[in-house]
Amino acid sequence: MNEIGITVHGNVVTDPTVRRDRNGSNFTTFRVATTPYKRTADGRFVDGDTSFYSVIAFDALAGNVAASLRKGQPVVVSGTVANKEFVGADGGPRQSSEIEAKHVGHDLSWGRSAFERVSRAAALGQDRTADPEVQASLRAIADGGSASRPVGVDEDGVASADYEPGGASGPDDTSDPEETADEVPEPGDPLTDPYEVVDRASA
Repeated sequence: MNEIGITVHGNVVTDPTVRRDRNGSNFTTFRVATTPYKRTADGRFVDGDTSFYSVIAFDALAGNVAASLRKGQPVVVSGTVANKEFVGADGGPRQSSEIEAKHVGHDLSWGRSAFERVSRAAALGQDRTADPEVQASLRAIADGGSASRPVGVDEDGVASADYEPGGASGPDDTSDPEETADEVPEPGDPLTDPYEVVDRASA
C-alpha cells in the first residue's frame, strides 16, 4: 500500500491521551486543527477552511508527545495520512483524516521551547533510573552531597531488576538503627511512671 506523506502545522485541540493496545504497547492520540490563510485580490489575508486531523504516535514518540504537548499549543506534525470512513452517531457516513506521526514538535514561529534528551527506555516508561527519587539521589551524590543511594542502585546509577522506588537507603546510609532507636525515648505512662516535681519559680 502506498503511503501518502504529509506535514501539517496547526494547534493541538485535545490534550494527548495515552492508550494501550492489545499487545500492551502504549500509543498516544491527539487532534490538530490547521487553518490556511490566503491572499485576496485586494492584498488582504483571510483564513481558509479549517481542517482537523487525528494524530497517532507510537513507541518512544508516543511517550514524548504525551509529556510535551498540551491543548492550545502550536505544533508541526509530519507523517503519513490515511482517510478512514465510519458511521457517525446519527447513523450517517463520516470521514476522518488520520496521521500516523513520524515527527512531532512545537512550531517555533509562535514561541519558544526547550529540548530535553531522554533515553528510549525512559520515553517508553521502562527506565527505572528515571524515577524522581533515583535522579535526586544521583544529583546529590554528583554534587558531593551526603544523600544516600537507594537500595538496588549501584554507584554508577544503574538500577537492578529488583529496585523498588521509595525503598530504604543503601550502603551510603551509615546510621545504626539501634543507636537511632536509643536516641528516641519511648513514650511513658504519666499515671504509673516515677516523676520529680520541679518548682518552676526557682528553676
